[in-house]
Amino acid sequence: MLSIVIATDPPEPTTVVQAVAKSCEAALGAGRCKATGDLEPATVVSWFALVRLPDTEGSKVSIEFHDRSERGALIETRELAFAQWDSAETRWASTGAVIAAFVAARQPGSIDPPVKDHAPYVAPQPVPPPTTPGLGWNIDLGVLAGPGLETGPWRLGAVGRGYLQPASGFLALASFRYAERPEDVDVSWWSGGAGVGTRLGGRRSLVTAELLGEVVFEYMRMSARDEDTGEEDHSGQQRFGGRLSANLALSLSDHWAIVAGAEATAMRPSVNIELGDQSVGRVPAVGFAFSAGARFGGDT
Repeated sequence: MLSIVIATDPPEPTTVVQAVAKSCEAALGAGRCKATGDLEPATVVSWFALVRLPDTEGSKVSIEFHDRSERGALIETRELAFAQWDSAETRWASTGAVIAAFVAARQPGSIDPPVKDHAPYVAPQPVPPPTTPGLGWNIDLGVLAGPGLETGPWRLGAVGRGYLQPASGFLALASFRYAERPEDVDVSWWSGGAGVGTRLGGRRSLVTAELLGEVVFEYMRMSARDEDTGEEDHSGQQRFGGRLSANLALSLSDHWAIVAGAEATAMRPSVNIELGDQSVGRVPAVGFAFSAGARFGGDT
């Protein structure tokens, strides 16, 4: 389909109008732009471009776009200005390109866009908000061993600890212990403590380490029997103090681990155990112990 006819005012040689039309067709396609001299009778067109040359040098060009013919309604006027060193071929080619742009703007289908290969569009997947870990918790159950009196066999017992981990690295804990020392002087210890600590390693780490500090209340019960006289005596003592513990835990699964540790305890007062007028033992103010056991835990 013929889109536009091109003429000049004042009339220019046919070669000039044909050069403008050739430049226009280079953009729109062959047969879409024609010079008036090449137009066949009774040809119907969409636009008429009248190229006016105000000066003989051709440094300025005015292009009038009319509807269908030169007498048709004036739709738009475009002005072009060229430098003195621009060649005639450059000026006519630019004029044809402007005419083609006018047609393309009003007939979007007049220029076939190049076909490009595009990868199929993949909608981005929504990114889930970061999850905040819940409150972590652990329960330890194990055995305990350490010196009871300044001399003699060690005390043996059980230990239980409960932990809450509201934030990474921080721990709150409570612990309970029972231990006893048989032999000639029977001593048993009941204690409870509460404190805070820090844990190195994440909740899913293979190995974690802990440093714990507690305030401790302890009740001791002591009994002894004099084999010569048959005299027996027993007594109790409350003590207060503090405890420092260090533990290592090896994870076996998401919920189970084995744990081992050592602790040092400072309690007041120290206790002398006497049977009659004879001293049979002394519980020092500072002691130590070792523990090992199993840990169960998870997240709320």
